[in-house]
Amino acid sequence: MEPTRNLVLVHSEGWQDIGDFHAIKSLVEAAAPDIEVFIASNATRSSATRKKAARRPTLVFSPICLLSFQPDRGKIYQGRQISKLEEIRALAAGGVAVPPFEEIVPETRLDPAIYGPLVLVKPSFALASWGQGVELRRTETVRYRPLEDYPEHHPGRWGPMIAQKFIDCGHAMTARVLTLFGEPIFTFVRESTKPLQLDPERETFEPGDFMPAPPDVKLYASHDPELLAFAARIYRAMPDVALQGCDILRDRNGDLYVIEINPGGGTWAFSNKSAPGYRRALNTEDLAREFDAFTTCARLLIERTRAEAA
Repeated sequence: MEPTRNLVLVHSEGWQDIGDFHAIKSLVEAAAPDIEVFIASNATRSSATRKKAARRPTLVFSPICLLSFQPDRGKIYQGRQISKLEEIRALAAGGVAVPPFEEIVPETRLDPAIYGPLVLVKPSFALASWGQGVELRRTETVRYRPLEDYPEHHPGRWGPMIAQKFIDCGHAMTARVLTLFGEPIFTFVRESTKPLQLDPERETFEPGDFMPAPPDVKLYASHDPELLAFAARIYRAMPDVALQGCDILRDRNGDLYVIEINPGGGTWAFSNKSAPGYRRALNTEDLAREFDAFTTCARLLIERTRAEAA
């Protein structure tokens, strides 16, 4: 069969192993002879690939944003950096459960009836990660600080701060569900082995008091159907972001909340910089095996290419 559509997988050195994309390419080609698959480098213009791909309707998939590679045609799915405030607002508008939140402005005075005794203060700056700039504070102490009042490298200097209700999970925890078009391809739960015990009268807390951290932490994969269904609903709230690293909390009552989806796309867990740690913690050499991730990716990309290539 002569191909009628193209699929372009855009590889970014350091963010994914190109071998992952070759595996997906082989699976697509075996299952869909009507689709020709190209792998382009995000570090170059890839002129030859770009010109060949432009001859037919095309779908382009890049976990992170397109850099040097800019296709001549096609439906594009790419990671994008957006502020965490914009992201939370979009998720809330899409009907997904997020903890109560608001931008901290000069007039901010938080209502304990809404937020409870403790509040997370976190940066909205899109590139803040790994808990950078996140504080747990007593609700009545939260006040606006001008950007210039933050230390030199604090993300509060680069955008507004957010107040968000602290979700009591019983144990400090977070669940990561990595989805492609809403289907899970990787999960892990990071959970403290110690019960959460926070004194609401304390002024300050260390990150290890309210976030799961070594040495008192366990990591495990999860196939919890409620968790996976919740991640699928998260995707529907922001369907332009194909690859979502959903960070989810489950409170003491079992209710689920999404904190963020990491839309920048640096969450390709199978071979990004975090992959060696995941392999050790999950005791596996093949992080894609748990959800047959590359087969799932191939199937979803076939479906999208056939439906949306332009």
